[in-house]
Amino acid sequence: MNTLRTLSQLKYHPAALAILVVTLLLNAAFVWYLDAQRTSRQQLTSAQMAQSFINQLQLRFERNITAAYAIAAGINQSNQVDFTAYASQLLNYYPDILAISLAPDGIIRQVYPPETNEALLGFDMFAHPEQSREAVQARAAGNLQVNGPFALLQGGHGVVARLPLFDGGKDAFWGFINVTLLLDPILDNLHQDYFADRRIHYHLWRNGTEQPQKTIRQHQNLTTPQQQFSIAMPDTSWQLAISYQPSWQERLPFWLELLFGLLSSLLLYSFTLLYLQLRRQHLLLSQQVAEKTSELQQTLQRYRSFIQASNTGGWEYDHNRHFLKCSQEYFSMLGRKRQNYDQSGQENLTATWLDLLHPDDVTPASQAFIHYLQQANGMYENQFRMRHQDGHWVWILSRGRTLLDHDGNPTAITVGTHIDISAQKQTEMKLRLLEQLFEQSSEGMLVTDPNHTIVLINKAFTTISGYSSAEAVGQTPKLLSSGKHNKDFYQAMQQAIQRHGNWQGEIWNRRKNGELYPEWLSISQIKDAKGKLSHYVALFSDISNYKQDQEKLNLLAHFDSLTQLPNRTLLIDRTEQAIQRAKRIGQQIAMLFIDLDRFKKINDALGHEVGDEVLVQAAKRLQAMTRSQDTLSRLSSDEFILLLPDTNQEAAGRLAKRILESMQSPYQFAKEPLSISASIGIAIYPNDGDNFFELNKHADIAMFKAKEDGRNKYCFFTAGMQSQFNRQLQLENALRHAIEHNQLQLVYQPQFCLHHKKLSGFEALLRWQHPELGFISPAEFIPVAEHSGLMIQLGEWVLQHAIQQQKRWYQQGYSGLVMAINLSPVQFRQPELLTIISAQLELAKLPPHCIELEITESAMVEDAEQAIKTVDAIRHKGISIAIDDFGTGYSSLSYLKRFQLNKLKIDQSFVRELLENHEDRAIVTAIIRMAQSLGLKTIAEGVETAEHQGWLQQLGCDEIQGYHYGRPMSAAEASQFIIKHLSDR
Repeated sequence: MNTLRTLSQLKYHPAALAILVVTLLLNAAFVWYLDAQRTSRQQLTSAQMAQSFINQLQLRFERNITAAYAIAAGINQSNQVDFTAYASQLLNYYPDILAISLAPDGIIRQVYPPETNEALLGFDMFAHPEQSREAVQARAAGNLQVNGPFALLQGGHGVVARLPLFDGGKDAFWGFINVTLLLDPILDNLHQDYFADRRIHYHLWRNGTEQPQKTIRQHQNLTTPQQQFSIAMPDTSWQLAISYQPSWQERLPFWLELLFGLLSSLLLYSFTLLYLQLRRQHLLLSQQVAEKTSELQQTLQRYRSFIQASNTGGWEYDHNRHFLKCSQEYFSMLGRKRQNYDQSGQENLTATWLDLLHPDDVTPASQAFIHYLQQANGMYENQFRMRHQDGHWVWILSRGRTLLDHDGNPTAITVGTHIDISAQKQTEMKLRLLEQLFEQSSEGMLVTDPNHTIVLINKAFTTISGYSSAEAVGQTPKLLSSGKHNKDFYQAMQQAIQRHGNWQGEIWNRRKNGELYPEWLSISQIKDAKGKLSHYVALFSDISNYKQDQEKLNLLAHFDSLTQLPNRTLLIDRTEQAIQRAKRIGQQIAMLFIDLDRFKKINDALGHEVGDEVLVQAAKRLQAMTRSQDTLSRLSSDEFILLLPDTNQEAAGRLAKRILESMQSPYQFAKEPLSISASIGIAIYPNDGDNFFELNKHADIAMFKAKEDGRNKYCFFTAGMQSQFNRQLQLENALRHAIEHNQLQLVYQPQFCLHHKKLSGFEALLRWQHPELGFISPAEFIPVAEHSGLMIQLGEWVLQHAIQQQKRWYQQGYSGLVMAINLSPVQFRQPELLTIISAQLELAKLPPHCIELEITESAMVEDAEQAIKTVDAIRHKGISIAIDDFGTGYSSLSYLKRFQLNKLKIDQSFVRELLENHEDRAIVTAIIRMAQSLGLKTIAEGVETAEHQGWLQQLGCDEIQGYHYGRPMSAAEASQFIIKHLSDR
């Protein structure tokens, strides 16, 4: 009743009211702060989700569009890449790709997969109203561009990654590699991962500089975006705006916190009133406590002497006051001094004790002591860590007991001791760590006594060997013996252990199920404190997978993946071994270089799958004719090397003949059989070389000689071949230099019109006068240019200089003259031929009728359909076309009817013997009559006498060319020739 009366009197105390107002303000501010922090975290989480969304979107785009680079790499590696097979393999690694397509000149010609993308075939990107602008930008940029999004022909919305390809330079645009991604599944997947259940509204759009902003996806209405992000794309940037919309459940904590603040303020107000009442009673209680304290101090003094004598920290705790006092030794074991704390005995060390505890021990140590105080009987004991003055942690064993009064009842005082047990704890920790390492190690472990009896194993031992602890303990390691190692092996192992204290190495052991396996084993001696052997410890790991990986790597490093034949590396090694063996016993070695004839045409016409199958079957046929000591290797593509130890020239020739016969047998395929021949070059050790590289080079040279002789042959290497090879190599290098430094020249041989009796034009002939090698015949250097890939460059040089010379004569008024220019078969098959000729004519401002192109028969009939298109395009341009050396090739009426030609050039081999040989005369007559019936002109070359001219005129030939009328001459001489013969113009 007195307490209630006092509270009633203090109900409107100014201090209490002030505290109420302050706490209400502080709680309101704190609730606002918590709400602001919550909002900030929500925005941060939303931003992280948005950034993750962006990162995953960019990652998936970047990963999938790299398919364009993979296709481009395949095309650059081989112009004959099988697009469908290559794209089908790539599509396994890019699940988001809807289609991969090739678009030469911007028109899609190939697409994969074809079943779902048929609508793309023939699609012209530069003509499409929506895609043309971005296609033009991608071509101009010259690098990978991501275009879109826009509606796809296959259906749906998507983007297209376009990689422009250039053939030989930035100006020679070839076309595009396109990678099409269906956008909706990607965005749906990312929406589910990052936005679906997080109440995030967002708007994804694409910025445009030349076109308006384009929405890609909008999730609900986004009126006031809180955050905006930019997404970098190869061609432009995308923007993402997000806004987080909290639910009423998320706003509930705010109102609960506000209510809690109000209640806590009222509660504090009540506690303040109660405190004021308790304060009035403090004086009375202080007097009572002082009396009790005096009694306790006398009791504690008796025990303090005992604690000091034992060098153990002592403490005393008052339950009622929650008051802790500690002795000097309590602080000494922590490296601290008691005098740094209150000496009056009035300072409560409970907070100090909590502050010195390890963070992980604060809660368990406090709860353990509270639990003891609640029971207040028996002995209190606990272990925890406390901070030493120098910063390390000291393990403490704390023990105590509550004091009893005279009646045996517990008092409010508990006293106890602190003992430093850090050393004991470190020992326990090391033992536990060793135990965990032993049991959890991935390596098998076993421990034996000095007599090699197993006393302990770990779990990994059981996992690897299959033996449990009950089965292994008491046995010896012989339990695992594989039987693959003899007694000497184990004796050497034991001697190494005794000498060095350990041994390690590879060993074979046997599992419980009888399976043998390789392991890496390490054995060490363990000695006691006196240096006496106490145990052996063995650690081992199963290296079966490592051995298998080694075998796989060896297979990849030394064998061809398609035919499983030894590769170049293994062949070199075996060749050097065979040479060393042959040196010792005086044997010969044969090396056969085998190349399949016209294999490239099989790949081009039937595809690489058929080509690979041909190589596999060819390898099997070759293997069937080899001995166990022979080595058959596939070097690259269609080239095989057969190494034959102890084989002379005669035996090598017999085998080469058998190989040629075997290669010609038809190869069986699903559709129809296929026949193919081979060419073989042979080099013999030691005559043709004493190492792999010389034998390989000479066999290669001999193989090319066999191809030059007509293919389907074998040829032995000779010194003359090497000279010829060196000559060709010298000419090739010199020819490159001659083209680059303008060392070549054109001469011009006049052509005479028999009907009008006047000069009709010139044929441009290429000549090469080398400053050191002298004059080099075209018959020698033209084949070198064709084989070395210089023919295109050389032909363009001839076109340029011949057209420029014709331009000068045309400007001088000789508009009726025609310049005849020879085209090699390589030039004729060049896709850009007409573009190059047109550019040269436009540069020279020369009409097309002023030049005439001479093409051999072989170039026309090799690919007749393509040749017809090329001839038609040239004729449509207004340029005349003549067949050179007519009569020496196919001379087929069927292709003459199909080609729109202008002139036949009769080969000089028929003209020279025209007067003496009636067969040549009949052939020339037939050619002229046939040409007349087809509406073609004829020109005869090699006309050396007036009689030749008379006969040809009588037969109806239109034009002649030869020494009789004029030899090949320089440009200056030709100009004088024109003036002399056309002075009456």
